Amino acid sequence: MHYYSQEDGLRNLGVTALARQANGYIWVGTENGLFRYDGAHFQRFDISDETGALYIAALHVDASDRLWIGTLKGLYQLQGQRLVPMRFKNTELAFHWGQVFAQLGPDRLLALSHDNIWQITSADGGATWQAQQFFSAEQLLQHPEMQALHSLHVGPKGDLWMGCDHSLCHYDQGKLVVLGKKDGLPAKQWGALLHDRQGTLWLRGEKQVFALPADARLFLNRSPPQDEQKKQERVPILAEDHNGMILSQQDSGLIRWDGRNWQSFADGNGLTVSDGISAILEGGNNGLWLGSAGRGLIHWLGYPDWENWTSRQGLPHNIVWSFLRDQAGRFHVGTRSGSAVLQKTGGFSILQGRYGGSSHEWISMIEDGKGRAWATTLSGTLVRREPGATQDTLIAKLPVSNGMFFDRSGQLWLNTQRGLYVIRQPDVSSLPLQVKEISSVTGAKDVNVFHGCQSTSGALWFVSDKGLLRFDGKEWSNPRFAGYGTPRGELNTIACSSKGNLWLASLDAGLWRATEQDGTLAISDITPPQLQRQSVLALLEDSRGWLWVTSDAGVAVWNRNQWRFFNQQSGMVWNDSNTDALYEDHDASMWVGTSNGASHILRPESLFLPLSLKVMVESITGDGRQLPSDQPVRLPWTSGALNFRFAALSFQNHEAIEFHYRMKGLEQAWSQTATPEVRYSALPPGRYRFQVTAENVAMQTSSPAAEIEIVILAPWWQTTLFYYVCAVLLLLVPFLLQRARIRRLLARQRLKEQLARERAYELEQSREEERKHLTREIHDELGQYLSAMRMGVSVIGIEFGENDPALQGKVQRQVSLVDSTIKIVRNIVSALRPGALDMGMVPALEWLANEFSENTGVQCTLQVDEKTIVLDEKRATTFFRIVQESLTNIGRHAQASLVEIRLHRKDAQYLLEVRDNGRGFDPLLRKKNSFGLTGIRERAFMLGGSVDIVSVPGAGTTIRVQIPVEDAGKAK
Repeated sequence: MHYYSQEDGLRNLGVTALARQANGYIWVGTENGLFRYDGAHFQRFDISDETGALYIAALHVDASDRLWIGTLKGLYQLQGQRLVPMRFKNTELAFHWGQVFAQLGPDRLLALSHDNIWQITSADGGATWQAQQFFSAEQLLQHPEMQALHSLHVGPKGDLWMGCDHSLCHYDQGKLVVLGKKDGLPAKQWGALLHDRQGTLWLRGEKQVFALPADARLFLNRSPPQDEQKKQERVPILAEDHNGMILSQQDSGLIRWDGRNWQSFADGNGLTVSDGISAILEGGNNGLWLGSAGRGLIHWLGYPDWENWTSRQGLPHNIVWSFLRDQAGRFHVGTRSGSAVLQKTGGFSILQGRYGGSSHEWISMIEDGKGRAWATTLSGTLVRREPGATQDTLIAKLPVSNGMFFDRSGQLWLNTQRGLYVIRQPDVSSLPLQVKEISSVTGAKDVNVFHGCQSTSGALWFVSDKGLLRFDGKEWSNPRFAGYGTPRGELNTIACSSKGNLWLASLDAGLWRATEQDGTLAISDITPPQLQRQSVLALLEDSRGWLWVTSDAGVAVWNRNQWRFFNQQSGMVWNDSNTDALYEDHDASMWVGTSNGASHILRPESLFLPLSLKVMVESITGDGRQLPSDQPVRLPWTSGALNFRFAALSFQNHEAIEFHYRMKGLEQAWSQTATPEVRYSALPPGRYRFQVTAENVAMQTSSPAAEIEIVILAPWWQTTLFYYVCAVLLLLVPFLLQRARIRRLLARQRLKEQLARERAYELEQSREEERKHLTREIHDELGQYLSAMRMGVSVIGIEFGENDPALQGKVQRQVSLVDSTIKIVRNIVSALRPGALDMGMVPALEWLANEFSENTGVQCTLQVDEKTIVLDEKRATTFFRIVQESLTNIGRHAQASLVEIRLHRKDAQYLLEVRDNGRGFDPLLRKKNSFGLTGIRERAFMLGGSVDIVSVPGAGTTIRVQIPVEDAGKAK
């Protein structure tokens, strides 16, 4: 028995319910929460902090492997890793102890709550659930027994059985029948119902058990002894083990119906249950699980194929050396404190006078062909008991005995620490004779003979501290070894095989198979991994041809196909076996003696039943959060660790499970661990497959690999996009450097051009000032002189012209010359700076337009928005000069008949447009030395403006000029 408590992670020891899912998880309901066991640890599943919600009243796994949890405060369902409360509009379910769940069909669950049966169904595969009462109000009124329900159970035909009031109710195809006294049932509350594999219906009340065979009409009383059914308020339990035996509980432990009687298992059998058994879960090859009220979870390892016997069951001592089943059927066990006989009622009893009493250590017991029992002790005492006798006869006092055996001729061979003895005719003389011939072979007087056997050829074989000895009936020999040479270490045990070969073992070096060939022994090492570095203590080939090997760590069995290893985790009473303590009973069952009792393997064939081992990835955590373990994992790169926890849900020899794992894509070789958890730190970006398998080395079975796809996304600095960007940048660097260089050059050029424009503007301003100055000088000074000259010439003509007609003509010519000169001066003054500019922009442009029309005969119109045009002197001069240059170009080249001049303001820009209907030109073919247009552009650029010239051959030309209202520096 293995008891699980707080030290194992089961934080509450009041177990109330047990269940197992198809994947192998064991669910344990307690008085304070729900736990899941995977063979290595218990995991608690939190429900609710509401009072009563943590008390698990019942557990149920439905046909779809869904886990249902009934508590004192509600119904829950396991969904993934969460317990989800089931809420219904028309009821609030609550549960008490007992058989309160039953499966009526796919997605149809029956639940007993508040003395009503509720049908919980799903129409969408379990996504949503609804609850409604199973029985109508009319049905409940017709049967008042249904007002108090204690249990429910669905039979093999889909019919419903219920413990109702003090009767049994049966509902089938719409018909409800109440069974009671007329059917052989007493008036009791039936809290547990069960159909076994033969179709028998079992009922369990507080103390009584009744059964209804499949074809019977009356129930049969199968109640256990009432002296062990005294405790009150016990929740009745019924279960069936995988051999078809019915299990229930009694005050002190477990009871089992074997078909005729109840067998009791209690403290004397090693089962301590404190306040009783509260749940039973049949575990198949994994034994039996029991819930106890106060002792936690109990695992009956090896049930029902192993049984163990200790001093609790009457053995004189827990150190067991030998076994014997006599011809009368009595079974004897030799211990350190004498022998005992197994009673039919169970337990061992010590009979006075058997094999010299309890003061001897009975190392060997054997029976001859006449039914006489022989026994030896470690102290060398040899006794014999005749059939039917009650007293033993002392035959001889020998050296310390190592065992004995009969050969096929009836001779009794006795192995001692100081030589080999033989009784050649036990029927004539019981005097043991020392075999002195072996001294000539071994070269030693004292030989410690450990063990012996007779091969199929009739030869006798013995292992001793002087090596291997052989006797063919005539002479003794010390055979030589071939093959791998002499076995390592000192041989301590031997077994003769029915196939003609020998099995040999040493205390600490291994196991060999030897075959006799031409006077030598060819040997081969057959030591299985489980026996490496273990002390082999006994060998036995049974009637099936299987080889049994005992050691200080358990028992190994070879069925000639595979090895299996068994110890306490398999159901043995103790791991440390004793020398030569292997025995095959008459029914082919096996007995093993240990230093802590005897183990009986009832059905050895069950040891090699096919075992399925499955491994699963239980959980994945990364960066402190839980990740899904049932779908591919996709994660951004992180320097944190990725933790994998896995489980192999096999509870037989779980300590022998080893895990092999690897991260495919990162590592090729498999790693090995006994701990179901691995950690990978800072996985590089990439696509991986985490693979894990489990191997039970004791059971020689392994699982298929479970794998999870893992995708670690690259950090931004390792993404393809980043590499592309880097590549583009590397390609762009020369371009960007060249571009920066060009921009610097352009900026420098623009600066130069700006400085040039500013300088040109300053020069233009200087020229304008110079023009203004010259205009004034010419107008004021030269004009005055010319006016004075004309007056002087005119005076001369007046004074002298009358007397001299010829002079008069000359004077007139001089006056005309002076007038022409004055006119030229005026034209020069107008060209340098028209006087109209001093009167404002509009008059200046009007003057310019009129002058153009008068000089060229081309109609020129002017449109100016005087309300919005307020120009400073430099802008007025610039616009005037642009218009002047434009009209000059039109007059020289355009051959136009109409010119339109427009000046207006739009937002922060002054817009000037000069349009003609002349012959136009192609701007792309413009002459390089077209200084007029260049001058227009330069004048506009000097004030931060722009010029747009649109011209189409034959369609005229339009010059558009934009100049900011304010200077850029002032605008900022």
